[in-house]
Amino acid sequence: MNAKKVQNFVLAYIEATGCQLIEKSPGHVTVKLSPAADRALSGRPFYWSFIDSTGTPPETLTYTWMFEKSPPPEPGAKSTPLSSLMSAGGRTIREQMYFGSRRLAQLFDAVREAGRCTMMFEEAPRNRRTPLESTPYTAWLGVNFKVAYVCDMKREALHEWGISLATGNIDEMFGRRLAGTRLTPRLPPNVHLLRNGLSLRKGLSQLEQALERKLKAQNFDWAIEAEQRRQEEQERIAQYYGPKLSRAAEDPEQTAALNARLAQRQDEIDWQYRPRIEVSVLSCGLFHLAGLD
Repeated sequence: MNAKKVQNFVLAYIEATGCQLIEKSPGHVTVKLSPAADRALSGRPFYWSFIDSTGTPPETLTYTWMFEKSPPPEPGAKSTPLSSLMSAGGRTIREQMYFGSRRLAQLFDAVREAGRCTMMFEEAPRNRRTPLESTPYTAWLGVNFKVAYVCDMKREALHEWGISLATGNIDEMFGRRLAGTRLTPRLPPNVHLLRNGLSLRKGLSQLEQALERKLKAQNFDWAIEAEQRRQEEQERIAQYYGPKLSRAAEDPEQTAALNARLAQRQDEIDWQYRPRIEVSVLSCGLFHLAGLD
């Protein structure tokens, strides 16, 4: 990820979070954070707790992020990746922003956390017959399911599904559909949103039921083989501890210790080998797309 890509990502973050862009050049940007970005990046939980409890207007931080190497410092000047400058608008924190830097990693984490749930709109079609023509938009609930097939081995699959909240139609290739669609966080002009027939809770429930049916129809030979390996391991551990328990039959303390170790080892084997399917939601979003389907 070169300096140009880092800068494009940072500028996109600035625009998406409503920060105030004060100054921009090919090598740096100066930005006053929005409240949402300040909460995510500044590490000031006590300050924001005070703001929330008192209702005081917040004063967010100002950063200068440099995307290329800074010029060499003046002789005798301290060289540090983090410094601050005083300006008419107050203190400006200056940082180097490059791939691998702590601040860029923090931006990645903030975007990942905020992007778990999102609402986007398809950009308005450009082939309207008249400027006043209104385009109908359908709301889709898109969910990224991660399915993990777990035993002493592990395999994962990603299911990018979507359901139309107007018709209940489920698209198992919804991720590909979104990949070819230009999206914006703002409602485009001259569109109207169609009424939903399903609530978000009902839509998610139908997606979960459809995914459960799909998983139940799969081949479970891997689970049968894993269960056989679990049984074999349990038999081995029982054969190992059996003679020990026989020899310690007259010593209650030693017998109790052996039984405790045996139970612990059985639990470990059960956790490692028992076949199971684990489903989790990586991210989701409400997507308003042109058309009725």
